[in-house]
Formats: sequence, structure tokens, C-alpha cells
Amino acid sequence: MTDRAHRPVKIAIFMEFFLPYLGGIERYQDRLSKQLRLLGYDVFIVTSLHDESLPRFEDKDGLRIYRLPTKGIFKQRYPFFKRDARFKETMAAVEAENADFYIVNTRFHLTSLLGARLAHRLGRPVALIEHGTAHMSVGNPVLDFFGGIYEHGLTHFVKKHVTSYYGVSRNCNKWLRHFTIKASGVWYNAVTPEDTAVADDRYERLWPRGGEGSEIVISYAGRLIAEKGIVALLDAFARLRAELPDVPLRLAVAGSGPIEDELHARYGSDPAVTFLGKLDFPGVMSLYRRSDVFVYPSMYPEGLPTSILEAALGDCAIIATPRGGTEEVITSPALGWIVDGATSEQLTNALVPALREAVTDPVRRGCASTSRGRRLPARLPPSSTRPWPAKRDRQTWGADLRPKFLDAFIRSHYAACYRA
Repeated sequence: MTDRAHRPVKIAIFMEFFLPYLGGIERYQDRLSKQLRLLGYDVFIVTSLHDESLPRFEDKDGLRIYRLPTKGIFKQRYPFFKRDARFKETMAAVEAENADFYIVNTRFHLTSLLGARLAHRLGRPVALIEHGTAHMSVGNPVLDFFGGIYEHGLTHFVKKHVTSYYGVSRNCNKWLRHFTIKASGVWYNAVTPEDTAVADDRYERLWPRGGEGSEIVISYAGRLIAEKGIVALLDAFARLRAELPDVPLRLAVAGSGPIEDELHARYGSDPAVTFLGKLDFPGVMSLYRRSDVFVYPSMYPEGLPTSILEAALGDCAIIATPRGGTEEVITSPALGWIVDGATSEQLTNALVPALREAVTDPVRRGCASTSRGRRLPARLPPSSTRPWPAKRDRQTWGADLRPKFLDAFIRSHYAACYRA
């Protein structure tokens, strides 16, 4: 899209982290930025300098990335800006971009407040994308209590500047009501069949399929933090191995995080557990390609876990907790297992029978995995409130209509802002 001066309309996307930090929000915005650029928009990213080895400014094939310096405290979880000369210099360059439209991600991130304030000061429309469904938790009741107060306070300031709100699932929009915010629609997470093209056979060569004694591979990909349920999964796998000593099983854990060393010390001696460390996107998709079962045991307030959608493209049978929009994806028992638990121990107890059925019933596992790709919808508008249809062609999760919907949204706001 171009404006009246025949230049591409420029969109600024503000977010807490961006690639090479590999998480669901980061992949969401990476895909969205690519889709918007295909529609003719000029897009740039403003994020945190969470790793000092990264450049403050980077141009990756026309996508400009500005990284703001941060303080050392909570740098990998919740970065605070270091408002030094480098910060001021970077923000001056961001303002000089003179963006026409702003997108910010999640109410309680400081990057969202920064972007919303800048957009408001410049008289530009700004949309906020909500990626959560509950207050952020660090597993400490006292810190969580004060964190909730902080979140409400920051949301109060963000609301003063934001034009409209969208969640990445219907549950995200329900959560926005907690802050007396009415969402305008849903911009779902999206995956495309082309995402599978980056996968290779590295794990199929490591754990060959089909032969006698071929292992059933159970995988996890995500941050190694307690809130993601990884401890519950490892405990459940240990119990499963004890129950089924004659079944060849493999648990592959991809990711890194603050409890990584603790997990290695506690579970690393099990020869059936493989810690793969932090993988890039091709590595993750290659893991899904070999996995028989993917488990996403999150106890975290998710929006719509991208990992579940990506694992679905890899034809994995999926076991997941009902966080965020998971039940908008796994809408029936034929499409996977939904388990839950308020504590890690309860979640372990819920995971064991689901894992047992997944590994001992090949028909059930095969049904869940072969229907996986077919349940990724291609034709559900991002603003729809209808349930996903049960049977689908193997195409795209929201990626074909979401950019078109966003295109129309930006055009309407752009016209209102620049009306002659």
C-alpha cells in the first residue's frame, strides 16, 4: 500500500523481544512482518537489546530492526530500558522513520507503552495485540500479587494511547475484558505449509523410524522455566518409562532457560532423555518432523501457543494444557489430548495416562497425528467468533486471511488519519 505521496505506508512494530530470540510472539511478528511486506508495506521493528552481542541497528533484507539498550535485571524475562545516550540515539532514529501506523504487543511490556506514547504524540493510529490470558506469574505468590498491581497500572497508561485492541485467540479477548477493554477482533497466530520446507532429516537419522525397536519420540520445545510445565513432563516421562520398560521411548527437550542446569542435573542421567539445547527454527521444525507425540504442558497464561500449530504441521499427535486458545485448536478428543493440573504434581498425574494412551495405542495416536494438518483452517476470518470446523484441508492457519484483514484495517485507519 502507498500513500498520496506514492511511498509505501510505513508500519512500526514494537515488541519486547525479536529474533534471534525464539519464542511464540517473536515468530508471530516475524511472520506478520513478512506478510505485510508482501502486501507492499514498509515495516520496521523496535525491540530490546537483550543480548549485547547483537547490533543496535540491523537491516535484514529490507526489514529494519532497532534494539534499545536494557538494564541487566530481568534482561531475559522482562527487560527495563537503560535510558542512556544509546537509547536516545536509537529512539531519535525510530522517530525519524516517521511511521504511519503502529503495532504494539501485550499491554504490560514497556516497549508497548513506549510505542503507544510515541504514536499518540505523533497523531498516528496504534493497534495493540494481546498475547496473554491471565496475569503474568513468576511462581511466587507475593511477587505475583504486586506484579498484578503493576500490570494494571501499566495497562491504565497504555489504554490512554491505543486506538484498538486484538487478541491472538478468543480467550485473549475475554482476558482483555478484565481490564475493561473491548477487543475489535482476533488476529490469530498463523502457520503455513511452507514452514515445513525448512525441516531436514537430522533427527530421523538420529532416531530412525520403522525398524525393530524404533523409538517413539515424545518432544517438547519451549523455554525451560517452571511455568511451562517442563518439570511435570519430565516426571511424567520417568513414571511412564517405569510402567512400560519394554516400550522404546525417547523424550527430546528443545530449549534453554533459567532452570536448564537444574534439569540436566536431575534428569540428564536418563539415557532416554535428550536435551537438545536452544534450536533455531529449522531445528525445531526438523524435531517436529521426527516426533510422534508433541507435549505442550504449559501452566503459563498463553495466548495461542505457536508451538502447537507448528507441531501440527509436522503431523505430531499433541498433548497440551487448556491455556489460552489451545481448546480453539484441539476441539475434540479426536484431535489430541487436553490435560490440566493446578500444580506440577497434579499436572504430572494428568500427563501420565495421556502419554500412556498416546504411546501404547498406535491407532489413536495415528488418528490424532494424521488429522493434525487437516485441522489447520485456511478460511476462518481472523475476527470470527465461530468455533473452528472439525474437519479441514491441510492448508494454512489464518495466514492467508489475516494479512488481508489487517490490510483493510490499516487502510481504514490510515484514511481517517490522513483524510484531506
